[in-house]
Amino acid sequence: MPNLHLLRWMSRSRRPGGVRSGALERLLCVAIGGALGAGVALAAAVVAAGGDAAEVGGAERVDYARDVKPIFAARCVACHGALKQEAGLRLDTGEFARRGGDSGAVLAPGDAAGSLLVARVTAADLAERMPPEGEALAPEQTALLAAWIAQGAASPADERPDTDPREHWAFRPLVRPATPHVGDGGWGRNPIDAFVADYQQRHGLRPQVEATRGELVRRLYFDLLGLPPTPAELASLDADQSPDWYERLADRLLADPRHGQRWARHWMDVWRYSDWWGLGEQLRNSQPHIWHWRDWIVESLNADLPYDEMVRLMLAADELHPNDLDKLRASGFLARNYVLFNRTQWMDETVEHVGKAFLGLTFNCAKCHDHKYDPIAQVDYYRMRAFFEPYHVRLDVVPGEADLGRDGIPRAFDGAGDAPTYLFVRGQETQPDKSQAILPGVPELLAFRELNVQPVSLPVEAWQPERRAWVREAYLAAAAKRVAAAEADLAAVLSRGATTEVAAEEALANAQQRAAEQALVAAVMERRSVETRCQAMAAGWAAADDQTQAATADTRALAAAAVAAERQAAVAQASSRLADVELRLLRAAAEAKAPLETELNTARQALEEAKKLAAAPAAEADRFTPLVGAKWTPTRFLNSTADDPTVTGAPQSTGRRRALAEWITDPQNPLTARVAVNHLWARHLGTPLVATTFDFGRKGNPPTHVELLDWLAAELIESGWSMKHVHRLIVNSATYRLSSSVAARETNRASDPDNAGWWRRTPIRLESQAVRDSILALAGTLDLTPGGPPVPPAEQAASRRRSLYFFHSNNERQMFLTAFDEASVSECYRREESIVPQQALALTNSELVLDSSKVIAEQLAQVEDGGAVNDDATFVRRAFRTLLGIDASDAEVAFSVQALAAWRQIPEQTERSPRANLVWVLLNHNDFVTLR
Repeated sequence: MPNLHLLRWMSRSRRPGGVRSGALERLLCVAIGGALGAGVALAAAVVAAGGDAAEVGGAERVDYARDVKPIFAARCVACHGALKQEAGLRLDTGEFARRGGDSGAVLAPGDAAGSLLVARVTAADLAERMPPEGEALAPEQTALLAAWIAQGAASPADERPDTDPREHWAFRPLVRPATPHVGDGGWGRNPIDAFVADYQQRHGLRPQVEATRGELVRRLYFDLLGLPPTPAELASLDADQSPDWYERLADRLLADPRHGQRWARHWMDVWRYSDWWGLGEQLRNSQPHIWHWRDWIVESLNADLPYDEMVRLMLAADELHPNDLDKLRASGFLARNYVLFNRTQWMDETVEHVGKAFLGLTFNCAKCHDHKYDPIAQVDYYRMRAFFEPYHVRLDVVPGEADLGRDGIPRAFDGAGDAPTYLFVRGQETQPDKSQAILPGVPELLAFRELNVQPVSLPVEAWQPERRAWVREAYLAAAAKRVAAAEADLAAVLSRGATTEVAAEEALANAQQRAAEQALVAAVMERRSVETRCQAMAAGWAAADDQTQAATADTRALAAAAVAAERQAAVAQASSRLADVELRLLRAAAEAKAPLETELNTARQALEEAKKLAAAPAAEADRFTPLVGAKWTPTRFLNSTADDPTVTGAPQSTGRRRALAEWITDPQNPLTARVAVNHLWARHLGTPLVATTFDFGRKGNPPTHVELLDWLAAELIESGWSMKHVHRLIVNSATYRLSSSVAARETNRASDPDNAGWWRRTPIRLESQAVRDSILALAGTLDLTPGGPPVPPAEQAASRRRSLYFFHSNNERQMFLTAFDEASVSECYRREESIVPQQALALTNSELVLDSSKVIAEQLAQVEDGGAVNDDATFVRRAFRTLLGIDASDAEVAFSVQALAAWRQIPEQTERSPRANLVWVLLNHNDFVTLR
């Protein structure tokens, strides 16, 4: 359908005297009718219109700013604007459009049919048509362009062109702005307030008063810990009347270990944390044991590890600290991006989210063509990909656990250093341009210094992790543990003895003893095999390291002994399996005889084969099975039904990711610190300074307070990238401490309804984790045990651990958390704050709330000296203060006491039920899930 303005414009396009211009009518009818398929009819109409310029001049004039410029902005300036000028043509102003390009004029003012621009936008040949991507211009858009040209292609003389991309605020070098001098009447507490007050004064805004003490306490606790204060903590704070009580509370909460748990979840949103998922038991995305990365984030935040160091470790820990498992946990950021079947998807997600998370740039927009808005060429996308092309993922053995199925460190390593990166024509991986390999690099606009890509020589333990001392210790300890368990099992069998003379039962007892004895023999032989393999491996490493001599006779002898021990262990294991099958055969009796007979024959055959192999002399070429220090996570890029050839480590890493990490965290990088402080501000104040948190480019929203953003970014860098320093600045500011009320600020509300001037606190809906955790914390049942493997989905309903520690993946989500906008593992740079019926139902009916209400009521009825709160009015005030962070009004107290009395009249109510009902009501109050 044509737009209404075009219809109105057409209806009034008449000659003087009231007769419609026939040529123009034909043009518009063709356009509105959509007869642009072949372009012929429109061309004829344009010719007719151009042939009668006087008639066109008499029509209502097209408004360039309203009708034409938006078309150019939406469909043309990406290729013909300030960013780039294909064929030398710019269309971001009418003046530039009239100048034309390399091939000459594209407009013939007064002659739409003779204008190259009209010919190109109406061309039937897709190779000629503009714009080359997406749908053709709509008929009404083409009609407006033709009419504008026919009317002379006029535009305002004072029209300004788009700014040079290099002048875009986010690409300019970061310079600390001077703190404004404002007469704020003592309102401000630190430089943050000076920037905010300057804005308010320029826009005629008056700040709200400071929030109440109760609101400030609740705000700080949830912001810094993600949990509410306990009644005891509230009582202690009430007793503290010192003038600096607030600042000391902020410091205490920042030093609390629960702070790292709270803010880890925020950063895990941004960094796309996810436990593994796939199809059934098949791993397709992320990694098992990725929780090690989560624990590293928590610990790093508590230790105030500098933000730049956190970024460097997440991108290149394996090149910076190749043998430090503690730091290697950080490369879980890259291990999480693992994709089983498609390397291109893996690389695409890595490039996209490195760009968004750390730089606030949408590199992914340049995969198929030059970025439409930012100075990122298509080749820049593949230069960015080249940084990551060599890396793969593996699991490293951790001290004390040799079984990688039970535990291990998922980490990145360069396993394909010679893998080339090719540009994909139009982004199609089936069309790689193999004329040249793309080398790592960054966009020219951001090349503030030369990139230093140098190979990194790795210690031998990094690429031969089985050499690590703790690997051998873990295998030996596991073998010793199996022997101890087998000894205990045998002792238990022997202690029972024969309790009957019935032949069948005696046979069963003998079989049990034989199975236990064989299991012990197998465990002992396996321990011996592990010990001899450790010795042989150590000798082999010594020989390999001493390049002046070949393996000695002792080395060869140890290797042969390891082969023999492994074969003997195999015989013992086969004997143990046979004894176990025989025992089960006796237990199964006749009904399961047939299948067990088959299994018995298989076990006997396996034992015979193991004995033959053990009896055969070991040949020079025979090799024992080495102990594994790490395991590569297999991919299936070549064949979806079989693993690709094993990727192993090498003595050198490419150094590409180290170079990238150093460039991203260089203080000269104009983006990194800005992006980081924008996230910090958003989660403290509810609204980011840059609304498009992952897009600081020219398509994103400009900051509402660019100088404040720059000041915070500079402060972050100059503080040594200390996030706790920025936290402290924000929460201690007067801006942060404002009331969220709109009372007495109606003028502000009318002129600044979105609170762009931060004249009041913006209420924030608590995140899903904070909602659940606070209910358990108030009940005193929250398990604050830090770290470790995640709580499996089947155990989450009964679990009392912090929600941070729940298994969370694309396939597995906890329903209560999902109701309150749980983070998506695909992308969550800012949490949603939806209002849906499921949230009310969860708080009304879930077992979590119903069970906790009773316990919370009991907690509120207790006081510090061991006494009880017997007075209903006191209980009500205590409940409002603890659950909602507000002092109940007299009316609220009276109404609540009335409700308690009414509940007591209901049959089958216990003495405790009414108070539990009141707690249940308050948990369903909007203020319980809202941080004001």
